[in-house]
Amino acid sequence: MLIFTHITPRITYTFRVIFQRILNTSVNFTNNIDDFSAAAGPKMAYSPTKVETPIWIEAIPLLFEENIVKQKITPEKWEDTTLFFPTKGGAFPVDIVAVIFFLISRYEEYYEDNVLDQHGRFQCQNSVSYQLGWHRKLIVHRLALALAELLKTHYPQFEYALPKYEELSTHDVDIAYQYKGKSWWRWCGAVAKALLQRRFTHAHNYLKVALGKDIPDPFDHFEPEDTENKPIYFILTAPFGKYDPTISLNSKAFKNLINQLKEYAEIGLHPSYHSSRKKILIEKEKKKLEDISQLKITKSRQHFLRFRFPDTFQALINAGITDDYSLGWHDEAGFRASIAVPYPFFDLVKNEETKLMLHPLSLMDIIYTNIDEEKLVSNELSKEIIKLGGIFIILTHNTNFFLFSPPN
Repeated sequence: MLIFTHITPRITYTFRVIFQRILNTSVNFTNNIDDFSAAAGPKMAYSPTKVETPIWIEAIPLLFEENIVKQKITPEKWEDTTLFFPTKGGAFPVDIVAVIFFLISRYEEYYEDNVLDQHGRFQCQNSVSYQLGWHRKLIVHRLALALAELLKTHYPQFEYALPKYEELSTHDVDIAYQYKGKSWWRWCGAVAKALLQRRFTHAHNYLKVALGKDIPDPFDHFEPEDTENKPIYFILTAPFGKYDPTISLNSKAFKNLINQLKEYAEIGLHPSYHSSRKKILIEKEKKKLEDISQLKITKSRQHFLRFRFPDTFQALINAGITDDYSLGWHDEAGFRASIAVPYPFFDLVKNEETKLMLHPLSLMDIIYTNIDEEKLVSNELSKEIIKLGGIFIILTHNTNFFLFSPPN
């Protein structure tokens, strides 16, 4: 597949995601019109001005820029969906390449005037995808497929393959156990609190554990899973704090748990609440987990799904993280970047593609408290991914009593 265009980092990045990550085929670029005209085989042009070729996509300025400018979102109908970045000519009524780049780079999350929640997080309701009514649709996949079908019409020899459907179970371990593994001062505080609240059974359980008795722990939801892909457990290793309720990292219970999980799951880092702003914490917490687990840790997901573009992701890269699983909504189910395959993080500030792979999250267990609603949404999301290909990544917490149930 050959593309004629003015080659920029944004353009090569976006087309590689389209063709390599979603359509599973190769792509090449040229800025020489004579070479392009002479080339045989599937080809297309992406440029602001019309090029005489069967497939020309009219380009808006976005992918030729190097800075970050707040984009005007003008709704434009495409098939049964409302998109944006309208054009006057070309194969589509909008610049689909710019739409895809805007979504996968999370361009809108770089704006300085964004209204964030109390934890400093960008909210789903403020996203373009939510406001246009398709935050649960894989728009990037749909546009890539539309482009592939158009290419197939003009070039029957063009071959592509959608990603296979997969499911991946992931778990955030904020606090491993309710009773076990607490430091003495936290144990005393927990017992005193339970007695003041007249929760005598609760206090009695703490005392049993202190005396070395083995009792069922309500947070102990650690067991092998019958899944094709190994589950991933993201472990919090920050010192105990208001938003980081870890048990003692030096306790026998914590170390035994890590050794247990190593037998049937992958271990990843769960960087602490404050790590999104204090970047040095990521490296410290990663080293702590590596020392305890005796593993090289390369996977990560931010606690509270709290991160900042691009600082948090650059800190992950600097700490040796190669794969991040944070890209999901904390307040909604759906596709934050409108994509369901792993793809490289693009740093808009540096205007460059990085080696950090982003693994989009689809659904987190604590969003819903009604199991019927949760199942309905889960099935909606899984059907979308089954249709278009990709990985259905699910997040659950061992402390959550309302445990996620897989789609039917």
